[in-house]
Formats: sequence, C-alpha cells, structure tokens
Amino acid sequence: MTSLSLGKSHLTMTAERVSNVLCVLGSVLLTVYGIKSFLDGLTAYAVTLFAFASATMGSYFLYRLSGNWHAHRNFIVFGFSLLYLFLLASGGEENTGLLWCYAYPLLMFSLIGPKIGGRIVCAMLLASLVILYFPDWVWAAHSYTENTKYRFVGSILFVSTMGYFMERSRMFAQEALESANESLRHLVRSDELTGTYNRRGIKQKVQLELHRVARDNRELSLVLCDVDLFKQVNDRYGHDVGDAALKHIARLLQETVRVTDVVGRWGGEEFLILLPETRLSEGYQLIERVREKIANTVLEVNGVELKLSISCGICSTRFFSRFEDLIKAADVSLYAAKSQGRNCTRPHIRLAS
Repeated sequence: MTSLSLGKSHLTMTAERVSNVLCVLGSVLLTVYGIKSFLDGLTAYAVTLFAFASATMGSYFLYRLSGNWHAHRNFIVFGFSLLYLFLLASGGEENTGLLWCYAYPLLMFSLIGPKIGGRIVCAMLLASLVILYFPDWVWAAHSYTENTKYRFVGSILFVSTMGYFMERSRMFAQEALESANESLRHLVRSDELTGTYNRRGIKQKVQLELHRVARDNRELSLVLCDVDLFKQVNDRYGHDVGDAALKHIARLLQETVRVTDVVGRWGGEEFLILLPETRLSEGYQLIERVREKIANTVLEVNGVELKLSISCGICSTRFFSRFEDLIKAADVSLYAAKSQGRNCTRPHIRLAS
C-alpha cells in the first residue's frame, strides 16, 4: 500500500467527520441567524440563510440514506462556496458577513485536501478581490471601508496559507504513522529468518480464504512441507548453514508458486503453502514442480554444496472445511510422504461415504 493511498483513505474518513459536524452545526447556526435577521426585518437575507440551512441538512440526510459520500461532499463544497460569496458580497447584517468567511479555507482543506482545496481557495480569493474592489461588476451590496477590505485580504490570506500548510503537515504525519503501523503489522505476521509469513500470519490468510470458500463454493488446497533430514544439516554443518538452507527453501518456494499463492513458515523446518481456488489435483501438480525444482537445485554456502529436498502432504476443502481438519490431514499426508522415502508428495484423499 502506497503512502498516497493511505493518505487518501485517512483524508476521506476525516472529511466525513468534518462534513457531519459542518452540516449539523452549520444548519443550526444558519437557522438561528436567519431567525434573528427575520425579526430584524432583513427578510431577503433571512430567507437566503434558511435556504442554505435546508439544502445542507437535505444533502446530509440523503447521504445518510444513500451512502453516496462523493455527491454529498461535492454539494457541501459547492454550497458553502456560494455561501462564502453571498456573505462577502452582501455584507450580511451590518457588514458582519465577512467574519464567517475565515472558516471557509479551513473547511475546504479538511473536506477535499490541500491539493484540490488549495486550488479552490485560490480561485475564491481572486473572486473575493473582485467582490471587494470591483463591487459593481458583480452587483455586490456591501459597504466595507477601505481599511476593512485591506485587513480582510491580509488576514484571509494568512488563514488560508496557515490552513494549507497545517493540513499538509497533518497528512504527512498521518502517512508516516500509517507506514509505521503497517511495518509493525508486517513484523507481527512475518518470519524474521525467511521473510515468509509466520505461523500467525499464514493461519490468518488461510482463515480468510476459508471464508471465501464457504461464500463462493470454491475449492482450496493446503500443502504442508518439511525439509528432509534437516537435523543432519544442522548437526553436521552448524546452525548458520541450517539457516541458509531454510532461507534457500523459502526463496525457491516463493519463486515457484503462483502470485496468488501464499507461503508461510509453520515452524522449525516446516512450511505451509496456501493455494487459493485450487483443486487437489491441480495443487498436487503444482507442488510437485516445486519439489522437483528444490531437489534439482544445489545450495552453496560457506564452501559447502548441499542438495536439499522436501516432503509434502496436500489436502483440500473438497474433504474438509475447518482449518484444524485441513492441517491435520496435511500433516498425516506429510507423515506418509516421509515414511515412503521422502522427497515426494502425498495427497489426502477420502472417499465419499
């Protein structure tokens, strides 16, 4: 998973939370100030605020019913951009409308991120200059003093710039945190020596695939492999050569199986191979090719040449549906392979009753 996808994922979750608060709180405030404006005799202004409040809550309820986040987000961005322009152009009640404009850049960065949000905010700042200094071009009704315009432009630029860099910093920090968490998750699931999945990791993968098997009614095969006479390698050449042998076997397993297959170290010199959507006969042919490649490959380490081999037991969900039953059947088949001369594969076949 790339940092970009991680950042986008977190951005979406943050934006959803921001939009929920914005819709509820914004609608309440717009309604309250709309009522005040109506009582003060500013009927047109009050109706406009009521319309914005109703549209915002309407979009929020549609989003909660349909789950269409992108449509809701786009509506909120468009709606609050119009509200920003309206408040700035109309001046609001006694020219206080621009006080609410400072929240706009922060909301945009939170909703759609610093990249696209930055472009929209820049466009809105240019529109603000037109509204403030060329009101006749857009039929603006405000009556700001020159000093107010000058200070507003400077302060909104400052808020926008700080909001942009704060959002970028937050995203970079989140990406770094996600990357660190992913590294920790990888360490928890990985075998330090071979780089394959460890016992916990491969078991989780198998359990996940078993759920898919039950859902889609497809067959899955499981292979348990054991390095033949591995104890003799350790006793004769030492544990350094033994570790090199295990890494050699793991590398050949990962290189030979398919992209969709998963290799894990089950314990000691045993490896467990998950073959998703694979019938027993197909899995048998695949693991035989793997076994033959290992048997025909010479490992040279510390001046020692080793010819290693593996014995394999294979079973599938054709006969078993639970992980415990699958691993037990694979272990029984592995024992049969070792009892019958090693360097071979034995499938577990159970006749239907």
